[in-house]
Amino acid sequence: MASDVDVNERVGSAGAFVDDERYGPQPIDPETGERLFRLPVDEKHRAMKLEPWRFDKPHMRAFFFAWSAFFTAIFGWFAVSPLMTTIRQSTELGLWNTETNTPNKTAIGNSNVIAVSGTVLMRLIIGPICDRFGSRVPFVTLITVFSLPVYLIGTAFNYASFCTARFFIGFLGGTFVITQFWTTQMFSPVIVGTANATSAGWGNLGGGVTNALMPQFFNLMKAFGLNDDKAWRVVMVIPGTMCVAIGLCLYFFSQDLPDGQCKDLHASGALQKTDALKSMKRASQNVRSWILFALYAGCFGVELIMNANLSTYFQDEFSVDQGTAGLIASLFGLMNLFARSLGGISSDFLSRRFGMKGRLIVLFLTELIQGLLLIGFSRVTSLGAAIPLLVLFSSCVQMAEGATFGVVPYVDPTCTGAISGIVGAGGNVGAVTLGLLFSYGPEKKPDAMLILGCIVCGIACLVIPLGVGPLKVVDTQTAAVPAKTIDDELINRERAVSTSSVSHAE
Repeated sequence: MASDVDVNERVGSAGAFVDDERYGPQPIDPETGERLFRLPVDEKHRAMKLEPWRFDKPHMRAFFFAWSAFFTAIFGWFAVSPLMTTIRQSTELGLWNTETNTPNKTAIGNSNVIAVSGTVLMRLIIGPICDRFGSRVPFVTLITVFSLPVYLIGTAFNYASFCTARFFIGFLGGTFVITQFWTTQMFSPVIVGTANATSAGWGNLGGGVTNALMPQFFNLMKAFGLNDDKAWRVVMVIPGTMCVAIGLCLYFFSQDLPDGQCKDLHASGALQKTDALKSMKRASQNVRSWILFALYAGCFGVELIMNANLSTYFQDEFSVDQGTAGLIASLFGLMNLFARSLGGISSDFLSRRFGMKGRLIVLFLTELIQGLLLIGFSRVTSLGAAIPLLVLFSSCVQMAEGATFGVVPYVDPTCTGAISGIVGAGGNVGAVTLGLLFSYGPEKKPDAMLILGCIVCGIACLVIPLGVGPLKVVDTQTAAVPAKTIDDELINRERAVSTSSVSHAE
């Protein structure tokens, strides 16, 4: 580190700092001369490097808890799906048609839709709450409170109680918005696309891991002598306990911002309080938020649909057992280990060469290719061909997600939390609406996937208005300047109302 630092220290009104030849002025402790932060930071103390192997507070500690807590939430959220082949045989839950002795396709499809619909509401709510209260307290509250329905789904006794539990379990999906907000607050715009994509990608890895591990945990319960019905109910204690444990660790060992906790910074006056309702209003009036909402529906919405359906798809279409199907389906989620990060890295790299145009090119191509690969996947009948196509398809899905949130911080930095909530909710709205193809669409799942692939190709074209015309998003190094056309109209309208109010008062 010493080789990068100019030892000529300077002390100004902003405090003591040294000149770093590569990263600019870096804050130091005026008494000891040591740097205040392990990583190089910008003027807002946001990290300009990402070193995932570190656990230093505040930046990398926040990064670790952002992805690991989200990972745990995703694990609990989708813990039911890989066991659905067993769960659906419980006749009291209404998931099995006793007259035809076949699965109740409509009931199962509706329960999958319900499992992601609760997340829509929570993601819309939690974004402005993050703008007001920071990341840490909302994260802890969400992941611990909604661990309860994860525990309680094992007590389900009919279809209504089963679906109710799945609805509230879906609130865990709101943790995604907090993850993206947290990394945006902790990392500089020069690296924020990579940080957002990596934290979300490693978190979404929970979807693949739960597909792989929950059937094995189920088999372990059976080895202890439980029958199928009791085994799946008891095994739900594992993801519930994971959620509580990570929530408590996050609360005691992390902080909201590089300079401390939001509560303390508000009290000292160092940080201005944000009005959550005004933040949500501003974000919801920005048309770009809703375009990204639709684009995210076409990638993360598809991921949620795949997480809910792939295990049973491989069992029904390729006649493999539940354990094998879970392992194959887990490949889809495991691509999050690198693919979403690759989307963010590509977005950051091309933005340095071509500005916002580079970010939008990555988003368009990954979403379009994703749709084409899904069409191909739906047509194959050989397991040997389906698996590599699944891997390629999944990689493009995750890259599109990373590329989407490479654009989000530039839409309007004054309400990033609210915009993240809107865009994040788009994924769940996509899962709910597009997921209906598997309940009320074609009888065969491959045909439903074919239609879904065609829809995704069409959604990809929504990238175009973000690059040209009045809805164009502006790329700046500091992300301090939002795109202007619509925002200035909103600001001028608010000023006009304010001026009118003052004149009437006089």
